[in-house]
Parts: sequence; structure tokens; C-alpha cells
Amino acid sequence: MFAYRHVIQASTSFLTLAALAAAPVQAEDATPPADTGDAIIVTARAGNQAQKKVEASYAISAISEEELQMKAPIGVGEALKNVPGFWIESSSGEASGNIRVRGIPTDGYSALSLLEDGITIQHDAGLGWLNGDQALRMDQTIQGIEVVRGGPSSIFYSNAPGAVVNFITRRGGDHLEGSARYEVASYNSHRVDGWIGGPIGTSDWRFLVGGYYRISDGQRHTGYTQDKGGQIRATLSRKFDRGSIMLGVKRIDERIGNAMVTPFINDDNGDPIGVPGFNAKRDIIAGKETRYFDFLTPDGVEKFDNGVGTTIKLTQLTGEFDYEIADGFKIENKTRYRDSYTKRNSITPRTVASAADLLSSTYGKYVGAGQSLGFAYTNGGGTMDLANANGNGLALLNLARSFTIPEDEFVTDTRLLKDVELLGHHDIALGAYYAHVKETYHSNSAAIFTDVKDNASLLDAYLYDAAGNPIYQFTNGGVASYGSEYNNAYGKSDTFALYASDEWKLSNKLRIDGGVRWESIKTSGAVEGKSTVNLGQSGTAADDAVLVGSGVFTPFSRKYDKAAWTLGGNYQFRPNLGAFLRITSTFRLPSVSSFLGNAAANPVTQKMDFYEAGLKYSSPTFDLYLTGFNSVYKSYEISDYRQNSSGQYVLNTVYGDTKTWGTELEGTWRPVKWFDLHANWTWQDAKFTDFVYTNSSGQTVDYSNNRLIRVPEHSFRITPGVNLLDNRLRVEADFAYYGQRYAEVANQISLPAYSTIDLNAKFDVTDRLSLNLYVNNLTNTIGLTEGNPRAGSIDNEEVGDLVYIARSIFGRSVRGAVTFRF
Repeated sequence: MFAYRHVIQASTSFLTLAALAAAPVQAEDATPPADTGDAIIVTARAGNQAQKKVEASYAISAISEEELQMKAPIGVGEALKNVPGFWIESSSGEASGNIRVRGIPTDGYSALSLLEDGITIQHDAGLGWLNGDQALRMDQTIQGIEVVRGGPSSIFYSNAPGAVVNFITRRGGDHLEGSARYEVASYNSHRVDGWIGGPIGTSDWRFLVGGYYRISDGQRHTGYTQDKGGQIRATLSRKFDRGSIMLGVKRIDERIGNAMVTPFINDDNGDPIGVPGFNAKRDIIAGKETRYFDFLTPDGVEKFDNGVGTTIKLTQLTGEFDYEIADGFKIENKTRYRDSYTKRNSITPRTVASAADLLSSTYGKYVGAGQSLGFAYTNGGGTMDLANANGNGLALLNLARSFTIPEDEFVTDTRLLKDVELLGHHDIALGAYYAHVKETYHSNSAAIFTDVKDNASLLDAYLYDAAGNPIYQFTNGGVASYGSEYNNAYGKSDTFALYASDEWKLSNKLRIDGGVRWESIKTSGAVEGKSTVNLGQSGTAADDAVLVGSGVFTPFSRKYDKAAWTLGGNYQFRPNLGAFLRITSTFRLPSVSSFLGNAAANPVTQKMDFYEAGLKYSSPTFDLYLTGFNSVYKSYEISDYRQNSSGQYVLNTVYGDTKTWGTELEGTWRPVKWFDLHANWTWQDAKFTDFVYTNSSGQTVDYSNNRLIRVPEHSFRITPGVNLLDNRLRVEADFAYYGQRYAEVANQISLPAYSTIDLNAKFDVTDRLSLNLYVNNLTNTIGLTEGNPRAGSIDNEEVGDLVYIARSIFGRSVRGAVTFRF
């Protein structure tokens, strides 16, 4: 009730301030313009003639500038929540999320490509521990988003089998303008955004500079600042008689927190709740005691700081050029260079059990007659009450994980566009794409013991004699084992692709679209071998079996190539009513990251066939887009980590085939000026068609016909909105539902269905001054998005446990913002 009262008070204060501040001036229209069928498509097509959304032969969603300002999404995942066909999992925080597209079962962003202004921000958005969303930040310089699902996405772009998401940025205009924005949130977050752009003197050149800076404790507070830093972007652009040019630079220098899994139990109704003494909506295991560690290595101490979170330092340079060589004949080029350094540290819970059971399973074999095991706090708090500590008597084995991934890449994409009149009108495109990627990969982890509470305390494990005196200390400052994970590798790749497309308009009603892409990749590099050593440095068992580098590097060099094609047809019954059919055969080639954990890896080219059909209708009061699809995915790769007898984690790779039948529905109803309703719904019957697995006991298990991991059968979002006070005040709510899912291939750990409500409000005090209010997860729902992948993504070792590990969405939060435009 306390939290609800504060939400109501905040809402009332916002509306009161809005009413008092209202002035009799001409206000900006607070109603976001609808994503109507008249929207012009710029993504996943190449043609000289404009094409409307209602005329497209594939599924596309557009997110307008007004909608972005209305919702102010935190991160890429949050920005895409309203897109049908997507399953978004962003419970880790602003970055490092997961998107599943139309049943494609891969994790991270490996099923889609993320673009800024039509060119990729990361050649492969699904690199290991280097998700594409880590290189993109949402701020006021993003003017809109276009999302193409299926269709031609994999013809025009690399590593985009399921979709392509294009973030369209601002450019300087003919008049000097800009904005300044300040946002504050209930989790002690403060953020300043701004941009300014316009002409440079009396010249034809235009400029834009914008970005943000913020500082935040994070929605799960560790006791120290988690988010700190920001982004700046600048562009110079010019239009001339037959073309245009743009030069841009973007710099990200920021760290953001990682929200990891936490322990749960089920209540009497079978619903997940936090264990006693732990609030699953806001608490986190990481804290001040688990922030710093000295990892012992053969070469000395390697410092670990959990405050690093996900740190990225990125510089991106972009150039764009287009020129009309002759009427109907045009050349376009987009080139981007990126240099980045990413480090991801986390305290990741691995195993939860009663403190006594965890001690027994780990060290029970060392206990002799009259001896016992126990935990003691490293902070001087004495011995742990194994039965009742924190009201739960639980302990955790966690992984203090550190991954360092420097990466730089150069990409360039050149197209020739030509109009041809031959048995109708043709928009023909020929293109060439090249990407050079260099990546280094280093990881090191330690296993640590903690109790179970918010900002948990470190525990040392001891062997005691009959009198309760310590005989032996197993752990070193809470560390149960150093070097529980280790990798060290480097590699590079060169990708070259040729593609062609033709939009053949046979009549005003009938159009046939087709495209082909051939792509090759050559990878090379080296991976350091591993060995297990006894360092003998700590006087405990923590460094008796440390996984370290052997100093011997094994080289790798592989080459792959494959062709993709798509063919679609669109028929416009009327200008605002159309239907399409499309078939696509595409692929995903192995990348340099396929080898960075194992130089002898034998990855396969993952093949996909997509079939889709859609109906499209658009009118001033009603828009409806209905698409049915069938996704066939071959050679799906699951990387499953297993713990060996030394407590180290070893990668196990398994392949399977999947098939998904699905339906996407997206619609907007605008019956009157003061009310509108937007909704999207996705149904997916997503299953494995061939998945045979040999488990750790040597048994062969057939999981064919099981449902895919973390894909709900039903999900929908309904957003009613009202416009009041002569359209100066807009209030809307997002009602979302996510159906039941499974956490692993065996379909034994169920993630229950859940619903959420978000509230957004915007009031235009004047035509220059606006106020915004955002309430996320108003009902303070616990919604599990994943189980414990460290315990197995195929058959999970936590099956049947009363206490288990999972990750939930964030609890209720409130943000408020004020924006001034000039």
C-alpha cells in the first residue's frame, strides 16, 4: 500500500502541476501520429520510387518520434516491446538482453541486425558476450525506428535471418533548433539529454550535436553507483542537386549494471515469490562485500570489480553518400568504422541450497569422525546459523565472472539503384558489402560462497573438530575456487557479400519482389590451451585446481559461404487494402566467436526457411496488419555449460531442428480525436522437430516435439490512450500479457504466465515545455523471464527443487521528466 500511495501521489502531483502550469498559448499536439499505412518505408528495400507501408510485401512496424518521447524506453529491448512477433527479455537491465523472433530459438541478438541509419552498428549482433544492444543507447537523437520481420531483411543485411531494426537518427535542418531534457527516477537516477542542430552560417552544410549523461543506483541497488556515463553524437550533412553526404561520429563511455538471477520459491498457489528475507522485486545478491576480489593466477593477482558491470568505451565513425548519376540511376554508399572495448563483470548465482546441504555436497567427503562443516562470515560476523540465517538458512555458490572483449570493425555497403521499364516498372538494386572484424576474448571467473539476502555477505567454509574448533579453512575470503572459468583467444574475420533485388510492378495492383544474396566469411585466429594447476598461494583449497592458460596457442582458419533468396508478391485490392505472400530461404554463417572458446570447434551453417502471408488495411480511423508465418530452423546450436569433477565449467554444444507456426496481429483504432487504441498479439506454436541428446549420465534422450525455450504461445499488448485539454495532455496505459514458457529443452521447468501494466503521461505546458511521467510495472508483478542457464539449458539440474534460481522483471519504478524545446 505504501508504494501504491506514492504512485498515486506522484500521479496527482504531476497532473496538478500540469494544470497550474498551463498557459493560453498554442501547444504542440500531444497525440502521437499513428503508424499508418501511408508511412514511407526506408528499411530492407532499395528503390528509387517511394513505397508505403500498406504496399509492402512483408511485415513492418514503425515507431515514431512522438511514441519514443511518450514512452522514453530504457534500452533497445524496451523500445521494441510493442513489436509483434518479438519475445523481448530485458530483465538484465538496459543492455545484454535477448530477443526471439518468430520462433527463431537463438539467444541475444543473433536473429536480427541492429542498424543506425541503414548500416549495421555491429556486423554480428550475436557475438558471444558482445550483444549488439550494448553498442546502442536510446536518447533524444533517435528520431524513429523501423522494424522489418522476415521478408528481405536477410537479403540486404548480414546476420539478419529473422528481422532488421533500423534506428533513424536526427539530422540538422534549415533552422537552428534543439531540446534539453532532465529525468529523475525513484531508484536515484538522474539523467540529462540534449541536442542542437541547424545550418552552419549561410552554407549548405547542416550540423547536429546531441547526447546524454546520467548517474544511477540501478533498479536493483547494490549499495554503490551502477550506471554512470553517457553518449555524444555529432553529424555534418549536406544536400546538393543530385545527392547528399553525411559524416558522423558517436562516442559511448559508460558503465551500466547487470541484474542477475536470484533465488525463488513458489507460494501455495504455485506462483513464484522470493525466499524468506529476500524481496524478489528489488533485491540483488551482489553488494559491497562482493564487489572486489583478487583473482589468484600463475602471473600474480588479477583485480575484479563488480562495479564495472557492463562497461563499454566505443568510438564509431560513419560516412554516407548518395548521388543520382542520371535520371532513375543512383549510387549509394554507407561506411562505418567502430573501435570498442567492452568489459562485463557480474556476481551470478549458480547453486542455491540449505547452507548445510551446500557444505555437505561440496566438502562432505573430507569430514571424519567427530568432525563437522560450517560457514563463517568473512566480515567478522561470526559463524553462520546453518538452520535459520536470514530467516531462510540458505547459502549460494556464485560465480564472480569477468569477460573482456575488445573489438574493432570496418563495414561498407555500396548499392546501385536503377529504374527499368520492361513489361512494367522495375526498381533494381545491385549491392556489395564488406566487413572486417577483429576481436579479442578473455574470461576468468571464481566461485564464491554467500548467504541469501539483499547485498549478500561472503562466507568462508571450515572443517571443525568435535569441540567446534576450526581444523581447516577450505575457502579464501569467500572464494571457493579460483579459475572456475578461463578463456583467452583472438581472431579476425573478413565477410564479403553480393546481393541483388528487383521490385517488379506489373500494374498498379500487382507487384512481385525478389532478391538474392551470396555471402562468404573467412575466419582466423588462435585460442590458448588450458591446464589445471595448484597455485599453492592461499593456504586453502581455493587455489588447488585453478583453470589457467597453458601458454600454447592453437590456430584456426576456416571459410564458409552460402546463398539466400526471397520471393514475394503483393496485390493491392485498393490503395488502402492489400495482401502479400513470401517465401525466403536464408542462413547464418559461423563467425569468429564460434572458435574463441575452442579452436577445434566445428560449427555449422544454420539454415532457415520462412513462409509468410499477410493482409494489410489502413484508413484514417483504423489500421490492421495480420501476418501468418511458418519458420523452419535447421541446425540450431545450443551451448550448454556443464560442471566437471574439478568444479570447472566446460562447454557442451548440441544441435537440433525447430519449426514454428505463428500469427502476428497489429492494429490501431482512432474512433475520435480524444481516444485511440493500439494492440498487438502474437501466437506461436514453436517446437523442436529433431533434438536427440546424450545427457551427463550417458543416456540418449529424444526431446523432439518439445516446446522451444522461453517462447510463449500467446503474448499481447493493448495500449489505450486519451487526449485531453485540447490535445495538450495525453495519458496512456500498456496492458501486457506473456504466456507460460519453459526454461530448458526438456520442458521440466515452467516459467509461469504473467501480466504487467505501465502508465505514461505527457503534458505540453506550452509549445516549448513538456512534462512526462512514467510508471513501469504498476502492479509490482513478479514475472520470470528465464531460469538458471548455468544449471543447464537442455536438462536442468534444478528440476524438482523447492528453492530455485531464476530472473524476474524489475519491480515498480517511477520516472519523471521535463523537456524544453527551442
